[in-house]
Amino acid sequence: MIMRKKIVPLLLLLSFSVLFLSGCIVSAKKYKTLETEYRLLQKEYEDVNNQLNEKEERIEGLQIMIEEQKVASEQEIAMVKKTSDELVQNLNKEISEGQIAIEQILGRLTMSIAEELFFESGKAEIKPSGQEVLKRIGDILKNVPEKNIRVEGHTDNVPIGPKIREKYPTNWELGASRAVNVTRFFQEEAGIDPLRLSAVSYGQYRPKATNRTKTGRAKNRRIEIILIDRDQDLAKKMRENLAAQ
Repeated sequence: MIMRKKIVPLLLLLSFSVLFLSGCIVSAKKYKTLETEYRLLQKEYEDVNNQLNEKEERIEGLQIMIEEQKVASEQEIAMVKKTSDELVQNLNKEISEGQIAIEQILGRLTMSIAEELFFESGKAEIKPSGQEVLKRIGDILKNVPEKNIRVEGHTDNVPIGPKIREKYPTNWELGASRAVNVTRFFQEEAGIDPLRLSAVSYGQYRPKATNRTKTGRAKNRRIEIILIDRDQDLAKKMRENLAAQ
């Protein structure tokens, strides 16, 4: 009996010791788990915060670009309007006679020039009177290096006559030859940088009016000169070269 009395307290003491140690082990594991979770959340927070900072910097950069583009667009529109006003002033006679039409929409300028002003019927050589007008146009367009110049040749849908068919098999070739001759004149006589120039033929396929009437066909036989956007870095260099001349 004495042995039992001594053993029971000992067993109870051992039991309490085991429970205490088990509790400590569980608490240590839980602490480590919480500490790991905290560090992961802290790392996630730092990553998200860095991403937000990067996005804020990107937004600020885009806002600056938008403002710069807005200013550039306003300057471009003002420049094209100034060019349009100069053309109207220098070509007032031809415009009033219906031989030239000028259209400006924001940063785009288009000149539509009747065939009769530059060419004889069925020919691509520029008439002397047309050269004088074209020189005036070229002298103005030369000073707008921010824009490329596209020259388009347009015709009516009347087939090429037998007398000139060997030289111009279709209206494609006639429109192309006229556009190229105007382009070459800009380079050779007006001194416009050829990097800005291009020639295109649309033949009869982009009419402005009906080809069923004489008046409509006359409107379709035309040269169009269009100012189009170009590389701004190259434009800046060309403007500097112009200023140095």
